[in-house]
Amino acid sequence: MLPQPHTLFQTAPLRALLSHEFAALAPECAGVFGRQGLFIGCGAGLAAHLSTPMLGRRVGLQVRDAGHLGGDVECAPAELPFADESFRLVVLQHAFELIDDLAGLREEVVRVLEPGGVAMICGFAPYGAWRPWLLWQGRNAAALNCVSAAGWRRALAVAGVDTYAQRRVGPARLAAGLPLPPLLRPSWLLLARKRGQAARLRAQTIALRPRGVRTRLASGAQRASA
Repeated sequence: MLPQPHTLFQTAPLRALLSHEFAALAPECAGVFGRQGLFIGCGAGLAAHLSTPMLGRRVGLQVRDAGHLGGDVECAPAELPFADESFRLVVLQHAFELIDDLAGLREEVVRVLEPGGVAMICGFAPYGAWRPWLLWQGRNAAALNCVSAAGWRRALAVAGVDTYAQRRVGPARLAAGLPLPPLLRPSWLLLARKRGQAARLRAQTIALRPRGVRTRLASGAQRASA
């Protein structure tokens, strides 16, 4: 059984880390406009921390247990009760690390994101200055379903969502005051955009085209130019 959100994300160190992530997400969210946004967090209050003046409606969910999301609606992570392509913005902050069906949640995030819509995803970096602290937490941290930013980036690209920015997030200094290089900061942030219908069709056509096969024109035919 994966841990309840409060067993780890309500500790003082992780509350501080979440604050750093809110600060990184805030200006990105403020620039997104559209009908509505979906915010899925590791605890209550994700949507409340982020200002979205150009979004119509905001839907907030948080992990209740490994197989359940609660908040504005109650549902399973792999069964979001929303229409296809209904959200301009989806923010996913660590929630995937607390559930069993990561692939199901990821498919649902892609499904409900509208073409041209933006996904913002935060997760723990597999290697960073906070790794020893997480290991010290024992079973609570060991049960986290951690996935690297590269893993998310590849899976999203296959599903038609392309990453346009990736950065490391967290405090710039250690507790002793020593500077912390960006690559050692504890969490990552991906910013990605779902391809439009035309782009998805082009990508599918390219993927289906046999490699190494050249088309030949019939004798006397001319290739049309654009």
